[in-house]
Amino acid sequence: MKTAALLRAACLLSLGTALLAPPALAQGPAQGQGQAQGQGHGGPGMPGHPRGTMQQGMPDGAMPKDPTARAYMDAMRRMNHAMMAVPMTGDADRDFAAMMLEHHKGAIDMARLEVEHGSDPELKRMAQKMIDDQTREVENLQDWLKRHPTGAVRR
Repeated sequence: MKTAALLRAACLLSLGTALLAPPALAQGPAQGQGQAQGQGHGGPGMPGHPRGTMQQGMPDGAMPKDPTARAYMDAMRRMNHAMMAVPMTGDADRDFAAMMLEHHKGAIDMARLEVEHGSDPELKRMAQKMIDDQTREVENLQDWLKRHPTGAVRR
């Protein structure tokens, strides 16, 4: 059950980050004024990155001692970093596809951890289904992005 609680916490943190990211991204130039494009989106403790985002609910600098819990945290950190690194184009469809691509890759990484380290058969089946489904969705998103390059006019 410890793994189930960790998976649930990882999914909730990931979802919370995805839901909170759009308002932060909508703030645009005000936060990054005076910086070159692409700067200000570093990791925790770096300019432009809100303190505590990756370790909410944990004391500053604290990381779980359990290797699987650390692996979940690392997977979330990589996913959130990749999502925040996606350049916003102002095209809602393209921005959605690009961010969800990274979100799904992160979900696949977390689901693989459950398959590898989990003990609950139901959650392991659910995680494998997530891997299968989201792998197809990653391919679909990549195909869509190839068919709709940045700056392409759509009707």
